[in-house]
Amino acid sequence: MKKTLIALAVGATFVAPAAYADVTLSGSINAGPAVAKSGDGSTNQSNNISATGATAQQGLTRTGINANYSNITIGSMEDLGGGLKLDFAYQITAPMNGNNNVQNRNSHIGLVGDSWGGIWWGTNENLYERYYYSVDPLDGAAGMGGNLQVLGSPGYGSVFDAPNGNPAGCTNSKGSVGCADFYRRTENTLWYDSPSWGGFTFGAYTTLAYAKTNGTGSAGTPTNPQIYGLGGKYVGPTLPIQAWIAYEHHKDLYGLNAITNTAAAATSTSDKGLQIGGGYTLGDIFFYVNFEELKYDADGLGGTTVNEYKRNAWSVGVKWNIATGYVGAQFIDALSGKCTLADGASCNADQTGAKMLSAGYYHTLSKQTQAYVMGTYTKNDDLQFYGLAGAGSASGGVGLPTNLGAHVSGLTVGLKHSF
Repeated sequence: MKKTLIALAVGATFVAPAAYADVTLSGSINAGPAVAKSGDGSTNQSNNISATGATAQQGLTRTGINANYSNITIGSMEDLGGGLKLDFAYQITAPMNGNNNVQNRNSHIGLVGDSWGGIWWGTNENLYERYYYSVDPLDGAAGMGGNLQVLGSPGYGSVFDAPNGNPAGCTNSKGSVGCADFYRRTENTLWYDSPSWGGFTFGAYTTLAYAKTNGTGSAGTPTNPQIYGLGGKYVGPTLPIQAWIAYEHHKDLYGLNAITNTAAAATSTSDKGLQIGGGYTLGDIFFYVNFEELKYDADGLGGTTVNEYKRNAWSVGVKWNIATGYVGAQFIDALSGKCTLADGASCNADQTGAKMLSAGYYHTLSKQTQAYVMGTYTKNDDLQFYGLAGAGSASGGVGLPTNLGAHVSGLTVGLKHSF
Protein backbone atom coordinates (compact mmCIF):
# COMPACT_ATOMS: atom_id res chain seq x y z
CA MET A 1 0.00 0.00 0.00
CA LYS A 2 1.36 3.42 -0.90
CA LYS A 3 2.38 5.78 1.89
CA THR A 4 -0.13 8.38 0.71
CA LEU A 5 -3.00 5.91 0.93
CA ILE A 6 -1.95 4.84 4.42
CA ALA A 7 -1.93 8.46 5.58
CA LEU A 8 -5.36 9.02 4.07
CA ALA A 9 -6.69 5.99 5.89
CA VAL A 10 -5.30 7.30 9.18
CA GLY A 11 -6.91 10.68 8.57
CA ALA A 12 -10.25 9.09 7.68
CA THR A 13 -10.52 7.53 11.12
CA PHE A 14 -10.77 10.99 12.67
CA VAL A 15 -12.58 13.20 10.17
CA ALA A 16 -13.94 13.15 6.64
CA PRO A 17 -13.11 16.51 5.01
CA ALA A 18 -14.47 17.56 1.64
CA ALA A 19 -11.07 17.09 -0.01
CA TYR A 20 -7.70 15.75 1.00
CA ALA A 21 -4.38 17.49 0.47
CA ASP A 22 -1.45 15.42 -0.83
CA VAL A 23 -0.49 13.87 2.52
CA THR A 24 2.43 11.49 2.95
CA LEU A 25 3.58 9.18 5.72
CA SER A 26 7.31 8.81 6.31
CA GLY A 27 9.77 8.11 9.07
CA SER A 28 12.50 5.88 10.37
CA ILE A 29 12.52 2.88 12.71
CA ASN A 30 16.05 2.52 14.04
CA ALA A 31 16.74 0.16 16.94
CA GLY A 32 19.05 -2.51 18.22
CA PRO A 33 20.54 -4.13 21.33
CA ALA A 34 23.25 -2.13 23.07
CA VAL A 35 25.68 -2.43 25.94
CA ALA A 36 26.81 0.67 27.86
CA LYS A 37 29.60 0.71 30.44
CA SER A 38 30.74 3.35 32.91
CA GLY A 39 33.98 2.73 34.80
CA ASP A 40 34.78 3.62 38.38
CA GLY A 41 34.69 7.29 39.31
CA SER A 42 37.65 9.36 40.45
CA THR A 43 38.72 10.06 44.04
CA ASN A 44 40.68 12.76 45.89
CA GLN A 45 40.17 15.43 43.24
CA SER A 46 38.65 18.91 43.64
CA ASN A 47 38.30 22.28 41.91
CA ASN A 48 36.01 25.32 42.03
CA ILE A 49 33.32 23.62 39.92
CA SER A 50 30.88 22.03 42.35
CA ALA A 51 29.49 19.89 39.56
CA THR A 52 26.28 17.95 39.44
CA GLY A 53 27.13 14.30 39.97
CA ALA A 54 29.21 12.20 42.31
CA THR A 55 32.77 10.92 42.44
CA ALA A 56 34.14 7.55 43.54
CA GLN A 57 31.06 5.64 42.40
CA GLN A 58 31.50 2.01 41.42
CA GLY A 59 31.43 1.21 37.71
CA LEU A 60 28.27 -0.03 36.03
CA THR A 61 27.35 -1.98 32.89
CA ARG A 62 23.85 -2.00 31.39
CA THR A 63 22.23 -3.61 28.36
CA GLY A 64 19.00 -2.80 26.55
CA ILE A 65 17.36 -1.84 23.26
CA ASN A 66 18.24 1.58 21.87
CA ALA A 67 15.46 3.29 19.91
CA ASN A 68 17.83 5.83 18.30
CA TYR A 69 15.27 8.58 17.64
CA SER A 70 12.83 6.41 15.71
CA ASN A 71 10.02 8.59 14.39
CA ILE A 72 6.89 8.80 12.25
CA THR A 73 5.97 11.92 10.22
CA ILE A 74 2.72 12.96 8.57
CA GLY A 75 3.49 15.74 6.08
CA SER A 76 2.00 17.79 3.30
CA MET A 77 3.32 20.27 0.72
CA GLU A 78 0.53 22.13 -1.11
CA ASP A 79 1.14 24.32 -4.15
CA LEU A 80 -0.72 27.61 -3.59
CA GLY A 81 0.28 29.06 -6.95
CA GLY A 82 2.57 31.93 -7.87
CA GLY A 83 5.65 30.08 -6.57
CA LEU A 84 4.19 29.80 -3.04
CA LYS A 85 3.69 26.53 -1.15
CA LEU A 86 2.28 25.54 2.22
CA ASP A 87 4.49 23.12 4.15
CA PHE A 88 3.11 21.08 7.05
CA ALA A 89 4.59 18.25 9.11
CA TYR A 90 3.62 16.52 12.32
CA GLN A 91 6.36 14.26 13.67
CA ILE A 92 6.23 12.02 16.73
CA THR A 93 8.66 9.66 18.40
CA ALA A 94 8.27 5.91 17.92
CA PRO A 95 9.47 4.44 21.24
CA MET A 96 10.41 0.76 21.30
CA ASN A 97 10.00 0.19 25.03
CA GLY A 98 6.85 0.31 27.14
CA ASN A 99 8.11 2.89 29.61
CA ASN A 100 8.53 5.62 26.97
CA ASN A 101 5.71 7.89 25.88
CA VAL A 102 5.03 9.10 22.35
CA GLN A 103 6.22 12.72 22.12
CA ASN A 104 6.25 15.55 19.62
CA ARG A 105 9.51 15.99 17.72
CA ASN A 106 9.77 18.36 14.73
CA SER A 107 6.26 19.60 13.91
CA HIS A 108 5.55 22.78 11.97
CA ILE A 109 3.50 24.72 9.46
CA GLY A 110 4.76 27.48 7.20
CA LEU A 111 5.06 29.09 3.79
CA VAL A 112 7.80 28.39 1.25
CA GLY A 113 8.69 30.55 -1.74
CA ASP A 114 10.67 29.40 -4.74
CA SER A 115 12.87 32.50 -4.71
CA TRP A 116 13.01 33.68 -1.08
CA GLY A 117 13.08 30.56 1.10
CA GLY A 118 10.59 29.74 3.83
CA ILE A 119 9.26 30.79 7.21
CA TRP A 120 7.82 28.29 9.67
CA TRP A 121 6.53 28.09 13.24
CA GLY A 122 6.27 25.15 15.61
CA THR A 123 8.91 22.80 17.06
CA ASN A 124 12.25 22.43 15.29
CA GLU A 125 15.84 21.25 15.38
CA ASN A 126 17.49 24.56 14.62
CA LEU A 127 20.59 25.40 12.58
CA TYR A 128 23.07 25.03 15.42
CA GLU A 129 22.07 21.40 15.86
CA ARG A 130 21.40 20.68 12.19
CA TYR A 131 24.89 21.73 11.11
CA TYR A 132 26.30 19.17 13.54
CA TYR A 133 24.22 16.13 12.65
CA SER A 134 24.33 16.85 8.89
CA VAL A 135 28.11 16.21 8.87
CA ASP A 136 28.18 13.58 11.60
CA PRO A 137 29.70 10.42 10.06
CA LEU A 138 27.73 8.14 12.41
CA ASP A 139 24.22 8.28 10.94
CA GLY A 140 23.53 11.91 11.80
CA ALA A 141 24.01 11.41 15.53
CA ALA A 142 21.01 9.07 15.63
CA GLY A 143 22.60 6.77 18.18
CA MET A 144 25.56 6.26 20.46
CA GLY A 145 28.87 7.44 19.08
CA GLY A 146 27.41 10.58 17.50
CA ASN A 147 28.95 14.00 17.98
CA LEU A 148 26.17 15.13 20.35
CA GLN A 149 27.87 13.05 23.05
CA VAL A 150 30.36 15.92 23.41
CA LEU A 151 29.59 18.81 21.08
CA GLY A 152 26.96 21.29 22.19
CA SER A 153 27.38 20.12 25.79
CA PRO A 154 29.61 21.15 28.73
CA GLY A 155 29.50 17.57 30.02
CA TYR A 156 28.54 16.71 33.61
CA GLY A 157 26.07 14.10 32.38
CA SER A 158 24.26 16.51 30.08
CA VAL A 159 23.31 15.02 26.68
CA PHE A 160 20.36 16.58 24.84
CA ASP A 161 19.06 17.77 28.23
CA ALA A 162 15.69 19.09 27.04
CA PRO A 163 14.37 16.76 24.35
CA ASN A 164 11.18 18.80 23.97
CA GLY A 165 13.11 22.07 23.91
CA ASN A 166 11.00 23.69 26.62
CA PRO A 167 12.93 26.56 28.24
CA ALA A 168 10.20 26.88 30.88
CA GLY A 169 11.67 23.76 32.46
CA CYS A 170 15.16 25.28 32.66
CA THR A 171 14.60 28.48 34.65
CA ASN A 172 15.47 28.78 38.30
CA SER A 173 12.09 30.31 39.09
CA LYS A 174 10.56 27.02 37.97
CA GLY A 175 12.74 25.12 40.44
CA SER A 176 14.91 23.41 37.81
CA VAL A 177 18.68 22.90 37.87
CA GLY A 178 19.07 24.62 34.51
CA CYS A 179 19.68 23.53 30.90
CA ALA A 180 23.19 23.72 29.47
CA ASP A 181 23.00 21.95 26.08
CA PHE A 182 23.14 23.68 22.69
CA TYR A 183 22.39 20.46 20.83
CA ARG A 184 18.64 20.78 21.32
CA ARG A 185 15.18 21.07 19.84
CA THR A 186 13.01 24.13 20.60
CA GLU A 187 9.26 24.60 20.66
CA ASN A 188 7.20 27.79 20.30
CA THR A 189 9.75 28.76 17.65
CA LEU A 190 9.73 30.98 14.55
CA TRP A 191 12.42 30.38 11.94
CA TYR A 192 13.56 31.30 8.45
CA ASP A 193 15.68 29.22 6.06
CA SER A 194 16.96 30.62 2.77
CA PRO A 195 17.10 28.81 -0.56
CA SER A 196 20.50 27.91 -1.98
CA TRP A 197 22.20 30.78 -3.76
CA GLY A 198 25.22 29.31 -5.53
CA GLY A 199 25.66 26.78 -2.74
CA PHE A 200 25.24 29.29 0.11
CA THR A 201 22.34 29.02 2.56
CA PHE A 202 21.56 30.77 5.84
CA GLY A 203 18.86 30.93 8.46
CA ALA A 204 17.73 32.51 11.72
CA TYR A 205 15.38 31.49 14.51
CA THR A 206 13.95 32.56 17.85
CA THR A 207 11.70 31.15 20.51
CA LEU A 208 8.81 33.30 21.72
CA ALA A 209 8.42 34.63 25.26
CA TYR A 210 5.87 32.03 26.27
CA ALA A 211 7.82 30.98 29.41
CA LYS A 212 8.21 34.49 30.86
CA THR A 213 7.57 34.69 34.61
CA ASN A 214 6.81 37.54 37.03
CA GLY A 215 8.98 36.26 39.85
CA THR A 216 6.37 34.32 41.78
CA GLY A 217 8.31 31.06 41.49
CA SER A 218 10.59 29.46 44.06
CA ALA A 219 13.40 31.97 43.48
CA GLY A 220 11.21 35.08 43.33
CA THR A 221 13.17 36.41 40.33
CA PRO A 222 11.43 37.44 37.09
CA THR A 223 12.79 35.46 34.14
CA ASN A 224 12.28 35.50 30.39
CA PRO A 225 13.85 32.29 29.00
CA GLN A 226 14.47 32.53 25.26
CA ILE A 227 16.69 30.95 22.62
CA TYR A 228 17.74 32.57 19.36
CA GLY A 229 20.42 31.96 16.77
CA LEU A 230 21.60 32.23 13.20
CA GLY A 231 23.99 30.51 10.85
CA GLY A 232 25.31 30.22 7.32
CA LYS A 233 26.66 27.32 5.29
CA TYR A 234 28.36 26.89 1.94
CA VAL A 235 28.33 23.59 0.02
CA GLY A 236 30.24 23.94 -3.21
CA PRO A 237 28.08 23.05 -6.24
CA THR A 238 31.21 22.31 -8.27
CA LEU A 239 34.05 22.45 -5.72
CA PRO A 240 34.17 19.57 -3.18
CA ILE A 241 34.23 21.85 -0.13
CA GLN A 242 31.90 22.82 2.70
CA ALA A 243 32.13 25.57 5.33
CA TRP A 244 29.73 26.67 8.04
CA ILE A 245 29.33 28.91 11.08
CA ALA A 246 26.52 29.07 13.64
CA TYR A 247 25.80 31.07 16.78
CA GLU A 248 23.14 30.44 19.43
CA HIS A 249 22.21 32.47 22.53
CA HIS A 250 20.30 31.23 25.59
CA LYS A 251 18.73 33.78 27.93
CA ASP A 252 17.70 32.75 31.46
CA LEU A 253 18.14 29.02 30.93
CA TYR A 254 20.50 28.85 33.94
CA GLY A 255 23.04 26.74 32.11
CA LEU A 256 25.75 27.58 34.63
CA ASN A 257 23.68 26.02 37.41
CA ALA A 258 23.62 22.74 35.49
CA ILE A 259 27.44 22.84 35.57
CA THR A 260 28.23 24.18 39.05
CA ASN A 261 25.00 23.55 40.99
CA THR A 262 25.66 26.92 42.70
CA ALA A 263 24.09 29.46 40.31
CA ALA A 264 20.45 29.09 41.36
CA ALA A 265 20.53 32.53 43.02
CA ALA A 266 21.48 34.33 39.80
CA THR A 267 19.17 37.17 38.77
CA SER A 268 19.68 36.36 35.08
CA THR A 269 21.91 34.20 32.88
CA SER A 270 23.37 34.42 29.38
CA ASP A 271 24.80 31.37 27.59
CA LYS A 272 26.46 31.46 24.16
CA GLY A 273 27.50 28.79 21.68
CA LEU A 274 29.67 29.25 18.58
CA GLN A 275 30.72 26.61 16.05
CA ILE A 276 32.92 26.97 12.97
CA GLY A 277 33.63 24.08 10.62
CA GLY A 278 34.74 22.95 7.20
CA GLY A 279 34.76 19.81 5.11
CA TYR A 280 36.32 18.39 1.96
CA THR A 281 35.21 15.52 -0.28
CA LEU A 282 37.89 13.46 -2.01
CA GLY A 283 36.28 10.85 -4.21
CA ASP A 284 34.16 8.68 -1.93
CA ILE A 285 35.66 10.08 1.28
CA PHE A 286 34.39 13.12 3.21
CA PHE A 287 36.59 14.75 5.86
CA TYR A 288 35.53 17.47 8.28
CA VAL A 289 36.92 19.52 11.15
CA ASN A 290 34.96 21.60 13.64
CA PHE A 291 35.66 24.04 16.50
CA GLU A 292 33.23 25.02 19.25
CA GLU A 293 33.19 27.50 22.13
CA LEU A 294 30.53 27.37 24.85
CA LYS A 295 30.29 30.15 27.43
CA TYR A 296 28.00 30.42 30.46
CA ASP A 297 27.49 33.65 32.47
CA ALA A 298 25.35 34.40 35.51
CA ASP A 299 24.50 37.81 37.00
CA GLY A 300 23.75 38.67 40.61
CA LEU A 301 26.14 36.21 42.27
CA GLY A 302 28.68 37.20 44.92
CA GLY A 303 31.58 35.95 46.99
CA THR A 304 33.52 32.92 45.79
CA THR A 305 30.67 31.62 43.63
CA VAL A 306 31.56 30.75 40.02
CA ASN A 307 29.85 33.30 37.75
CA GLU A 308 31.40 32.32 34.39
CA TYR A 309 32.45 29.05 32.75
CA LYS A 310 33.89 28.53 29.27
CA ARG A 311 34.68 25.33 27.39
CA ASN A 312 36.35 24.86 23.97
CA ALA A 313 36.31 21.69 21.87
CA TRP A 314 37.43 20.54 18.44
CA SER A 315 36.61 17.50 16.34
CA VAL A 316 37.63 15.68 13.18
CA GLY A 317 35.64 13.08 11.30
CA VAL A 318 35.60 10.96 8.16
CA LYS A 319 32.91 9.13 6.19
CA TRP A 320 33.93 6.65 3.48
CA ASN A 321 31.31 5.42 1.03
CA ILE A 322 32.10 1.87 -0.09
CA ALA A 323 30.30 -0.59 -2.35
CA THR A 324 28.39 -2.26 0.49
CA GLY A 325 27.56 0.86 2.53
CA TYR A 326 29.81 3.25 4.41
CA VAL A 327 32.30 3.50 7.27
CA GLY A 328 32.37 6.45 9.66
CA ALA A 329 34.70 7.56 12.44
CA GLN A 330 35.31 10.67 14.50
CA PHE A 331 37.50 12.03 17.30
CA ILE A 332 36.46 14.85 19.63
CA ASP A 333 38.63 16.63 22.19
CA ALA A 334 36.81 18.73 24.79
CA LEU A 335 39.38 20.85 26.59
CA SER A 336 39.28 21.59 30.31
CA GLY A 337 37.04 24.51 31.13
CA LYS A 338 38.01 27.93 32.42
CA CYS A 339 36.08 29.81 35.10
CA THR A 340 35.90 33.09 37.01
CA LEU A 341 34.66 33.84 40.52
CA ALA A 342 32.29 36.67 41.40
CA ASP A 343 34.84 38.28 43.72
CA GLY A 344 37.58 38.21 41.07
CA ALA A 345 39.74 35.61 42.83
CA SER A 346 41.52 32.85 40.95
CA CYS A 347 39.26 30.06 39.74
CA ASN A 348 40.28 26.43 39.17
CA ALA A 349 38.43 24.34 36.57
CA ASP A 350 41.15 21.74 36.00
CA GLN A 351 40.38 18.10 35.19
CA THR A 352 37.17 18.94 33.28
CA GLY A 353 38.11 17.79 29.77
CA ALA A 354 37.43 14.60 27.82
CA LYS A 355 38.38 12.77 24.63
CA MET A 356 35.96 10.69 22.55
CA LEU A 357 36.62 8.20 19.75
CA SER A 358 33.75 6.55 17.83
CA ALA A 359 33.44 4.40 14.74
CA GLY A 360 30.75 2.49 12.87
CA TYR A 361 29.93 0.46 9.78
CA TYR A 362 26.57 0.72 7.98
CA HIS A 363 25.72 -2.11 5.58
CA THR A 364 23.16 -1.48 2.85
CA LEU A 365 20.52 -4.21 2.68
CA SER A 366 18.16 -2.29 0.38
CA LYS A 367 17.33 1.29 -0.59
CA GLN A 368 15.36 1.60 2.64
CA THR A 369 17.14 -0.70 5.10
CA GLN A 370 20.59 -0.74 6.71
CA ALA A 371 22.29 -2.95 9.27
CA TYR A 372 24.92 -1.32 11.44
CA VAL A 373 27.42 -1.70 14.24
CA MET A 374 28.68 1.30 16.25
CA GLY A 375 31.22 1.57 19.03
CA THR A 376 32.34 4.50 21.16
CA TYR A 377 34.79 5.25 23.98
CA THR A 378 35.10 8.45 26.04
CA LYS A 379 37.99 9.12 28.41
CA ASN A 380 36.78 11.65 30.97
CA ASP A 381 39.11 13.68 33.17
CA ASP A 382 38.78 13.14 36.91
CA LEU A 383 36.12 15.84 37.41
CA GLN A 384 34.16 15.46 34.18
CA PHE A 385 31.49 13.16 32.74
CA TYR A 386 30.48 13.10 29.08
CA GLY A 387 28.05 10.23 28.58
CA LEU A 388 26.36 8.40 25.72
CA ALA A 389 23.95 9.69 23.07
CA GLY A 390 20.89 7.83 21.89
CA ALA A 391 21.03 5.90 25.14
CA GLY A 392 19.01 7.91 27.64
CA SER A 393 15.44 7.61 28.79
CA ALA A 394 14.28 10.12 26.15
CA SER A 395 15.50 7.74 23.45
CA GLY A 396 14.09 4.64 25.05
CA GLY A 397 17.54 3.14 25.46
CA VAL A 398 20.30 2.31 27.89
CA GLY A 399 21.29 5.15 30.22
CA LEU A 400 24.15 5.60 32.66
CA PRO A 401 24.27 7.63 35.90
CA THR A 402 26.57 10.64 36.10
CA ASN A 403 29.85 9.41 37.61
CA LEU A 404 32.58 12.05 37.49
CA GLY A 405 35.89 10.75 36.21
CA ALA A 406 34.47 7.52 34.81
CA HIS A 407 35.52 6.35 31.37
CA VAL A 408 32.50 5.45 29.24
CA SER A 409 32.12 2.94 26.41
CA GLY A 410 29.27 1.57 24.35
CA LEU A 411 28.55 -0.88 21.56
CA THR A 412 25.35 -1.36 19.58
CA VAL A 413 24.15 -3.33 16.56
CA GLY A 414 20.84 -2.74 14.88
CA LEU A 415 18.61 -2.21 11.89
CA LYS A 416 17.39 1.04 10.38
CA HIS A 417 14.37 1.07 8.06
CA SER A 418 13.30 4.33 6.42
CA PHE A 419 9.95 4.69 4.70
